[in-house]
Amino acid sequence: MNIIEHLTRTVTPVLLNNATDENRSSLLEKLYAIMVARLADGNVSNSFANATIADDDHGFFDRVLPDTTHRTDLVQQLSRHYSVPEQETSSLVSRAAPLVLRELRSLAGTTPLNTFLSNNIASVASVIPAWAYAFIPAGILTMLNLSPAHAATTPTVQTTTRREEHLVATPKAEEGGLMKMLLPIIGLLILGALAWALLKSCNKTEPVATPVVASTTASTTTTTTTTEVSAASATDTSALAVASATDTAVASMPMASGTTMTTTETTATTISSTEPSVVFENGRLSFYFATGKSQVAGNATEKANDILEAAKQGKKIGISGYTDSTGNAAANEKLAKERAQAVRSFLVANGVPQSQLELIKPQDTTGAAGKDQEGRRVDAYIIDDNAIPATATTTVTTVASPAK
Repeated sequence: MNIIEHLTRTVTPVLLNNATDENRSSLLEKLYAIMVARLADGNVSNSFANATIADDDHGFFDRVLPDTTHRTDLVQQLSRHYSVPEQETSSLVSRAAPLVLRELRSLAGTTPLNTFLSNNIASVASVIPAWAYAFIPAGILTMLNLSPAHAATTPTVQTTTRREEHLVATPKAEEGGLMKMLLPIIGLLILGALAWALLKSCNKTEPVATPVVASTTASTTTTTTTTEVSAASATDTSALAVASATDTAVASMPMASGTTMTTTETTATTISSTEPSVVFENGRLSFYFATGKSQVAGNATEKANDILEAAKQGKKIGISGYTDSTGNAAANEKLAKERAQAVRSFLVANGVPQSQLELIKPQDTTGAAGKDQEGRRVDAYIIDDNAIPATATTTVTTVASPAK
């Protein structure tokens, strides 16, 4: 169990009176991560290392984050991202701070608090949202390989990008004039006419079917996508080409109108069972988790471009979690929920509004026997344009990571 999981199980129930509230629970997770990152810095934690902090010391957070402007910004960001009123958010922050310190001191034992937290800082990196980098000491950001400037530039970059998209979609007449607007259209019409003439010329050629035989090498695959292709001609004879990994065999085959042929496109995907990973395939972003863990892979942002771009355009994102088919069912279901919440927190931290996220329970929530890694995943996908093809199937090969 990592530090954030421990705080979620010990402090959150006290603050929420054992009530279940996903927004407030997620808000508190972000607060825990920010506090751990600040207390990992010796300049922050050493100022009250030997002081006794009471559980009801609601002014303690002012010493953890003494900059008044930063405290105000933090409360406003948490309130806006998780739809919790600012006054209530401020109260949660003040009440949580001394309880968090008590639990962290208990975990550290005789080890100095900042030393203990520095040794475990990597476990909170994926929980810290980009907008919170401004509140983290520079030394801790360096340990996490994060850029201090990112927090200040991220909102501006997002706004500028939206403006650029609008300007590209709406040309200004005074800069280009009518002819500048018409030239691309004229060019497209010319290209279309040439393509039509070339296609018409090709159709006049009588088809000749010539059997060709070539050696074919079978390819080993782990992912299979099936697509139906309808025959175009009612009387002509056409050739069906079947491609393998290294050679190609072409055979002449008669096809009648309405005949349906099936081709198979294959790719290979290998997933580790000991390290988290992310795969984007067939319009679906799949987060694979290590056994018994709920941490999102560190490179998730690199794979999530398409999903994040769709969210910027206002599309809703569906999140579906699966459970392991082996082990204790209740524990697996709880872990699956934590994983789905981790994916949702990741998307929110990367700019996706909470209102655009929807947790959707799949019809079959467990992974198939012998394919346990399928049950240790959470899928994110675009709801508006049905990004997940109905005929797509995925088979995951699980391999153990080499010993480090």
